[in-house]
Amino acid sequence: MRTSTATNLLLAAALATITSARPAITSNIVARAGGPAIVPLPSTCTVTNPLPTSGATTYQPVPLTSNALLYSAYYPSFSSNKTLMAEQCLQQCYGYGNHVECKTAFWAENIVVPAGYYGTPGGQLSTGCIMFSRTLTDSDFVAAPEGQATDAFAGNIAC
Repeated sequence: MRTSTATNLLLAAALATITSARPAITSNIVARAGGPAIVPLPSTCTVTNPLPTSGATTYQPVPLTSNALLYSAYYPSFSSNKTLMAEQCLQQCYGYGNHVECKTAFWAENIVVPAGYYGTPGGQLSTGCIMFSRTLTDSDFVAAPEGQATDAFAGNIAC
């Protein structure tokens, strides 16, 4: 009973943290109240990984992908289960709008928070979930600086 209550509290805190995040670049993102809903992908959808597969390098989206930015959230990691957090980011991508607007989700720890996020100067490292309106390819990613974009996950959703 205690474990179930603790788990429910952790999930509620995580959801509150993520859904209260604001977009990073207001010029490309439509204002919305809260974050996208967490909606499991139906079995008719496929997810492919657009990240480059060369070596042990970590990758992050190139700056030119900002023209396809739908939504982004930066927050402290709420779990040690990185797979769960990345999957939640992917499910929020699917839950954005009418399930067709968000094409790619990118999640990683140690992402540089952009200037202006919640009125901050930015620059600090945080966990990030970034969603895009187009399908990204391996050429949309660049090697991240040492220690950044750790445990990166990217998923292209096709339904």
